Amino acid sequence: MRYSLLNFVECPVSHTELVCLTTKEAPLVLPHVRHYSTAKRVNQPGAVVGPIPAFREPSELTEALQQEACEPADPSRNYEAMVEEGLLVSGETGRWYPIRNFIPELLPDHLRDFGRDVAFLDSIRHRLPGSILDRLKRYDQVAQDADAGAHHKLAEIRVPEKVSDPNFFGPGYISPFNPGTPDHSVFLVKSFAFCLPMIMGDGTRRVVLDAGCGYAWTTYWLMMGGFEPIGIDISRIYLDIAVARFRESVPYVLVADTENLPLRSAAFDVVLGFDAFHHLPDRNRAMHQFDRVMKEGAEIVLMEPGREHEHSHHSREVMALYGTLEKGMDLEDVVDYVKGTGLLKPEQHYILKLERNKAEALLVDKEIRENLYMDVDSRLISIRKARTSN
Repeated sequence: MRYSLLNFVECPVSHTELVCLTTKEAPLVLPHVRHYSTAKRVNQPGAVVGPIPAFREPSELTEALQQEACEPADPSRNYEAMVEEGLLVSGETGRWYPIRNFIPELLPDHLRDFGRDVAFLDSIRHRLPGSILDRLKRYDQVAQDADAGAHHKLAEIRVPEKVSDPNFFGPGYISPFNPGTPDHSVFLVKSFAFCLPMIMGDGTRRVVLDAGCGYAWTTYWLMMGGFEPIGIDISRIYLDIAVARFRESVPYVLVADTENLPLRSAAFDVVLGFDAFHHLPDRNRAMHQFDRVMKEGAEIVLMEPGREHEHSHHSREVMALYGTLEKGMDLEDVVDYVKGTGLLKPEQHYILKLERNKAEALLVDKEIRENLYMDVDSRLISIRKARTSN
């Protein structure tokens, strides 16, 4: 985890500030990627408790954190070191979240595996100040308030437990390319290329939420293209592969639930849902979350399968095997998803390949469907957040 990620994350339950406790750092050399936000709270070399934010509600834990906190290091350390292992802690509530293998896990309480998380806390206890550890251990069990779609989300998290093929995740190391399915590789690259002009907008957009990033190849390509993207996924197996693949060039990635975003309000210029939004159970809740974290005038770009997607043989097979959700959408569905938010009416975009004589013809629906430059099963949709001021 880069320290500059602290500029964007917060507790997904209380939406309070997080303090970084670093128990293991790794050197980071990125001469070709230096466009991240200025890191305001970077740990001094060897310091466990990083610089703290201004707490709204003081507590015994905030006092202990304040006593152990270091002074901010020079922001340039953000390009010299990454947090390989540690915790993100809400001083006001006592909730804490693991950082494992460079990846923060910021799931809401009902999706966490507290047994595993407590075991992790126990494994790093000798590196933590005793006064802080004692207080953190009081919060190792939190009531589980499950949402209606939690079974689908937990199924997504537990997919590795149901996979017997040792090569199942192999394509992730070269995604979006897969020599076994070249047509699908071309489809993915082509679809992402169609999204890019909409992500760029007028050229001033920079901070992108890549929601449901999977193997994070889209996040990586956005980063290398000059954006500051944050990739989230509910299943860490994909992000572990991203870390193994991109190593010190890995972009911001974190384990999170799109319906309970651990991200600050009004922080993002664009939200990208690339072949991921159709896995979400409560899409209206997700749209409310997007609305919260988007700046005024920001835009959502969705590249998702159409409504017929869930009826395909492959989708039915996947849902039966793993318990995950495969439910496509058409424009009319997305219009329903944004109800009650500050988002404007969604618009669908068509990418066509037409000879000149056809382009001059009236583009009725039949012409559009016969001349689509992307698969008929895909929907490219944008949703803008309204501006409340000039």
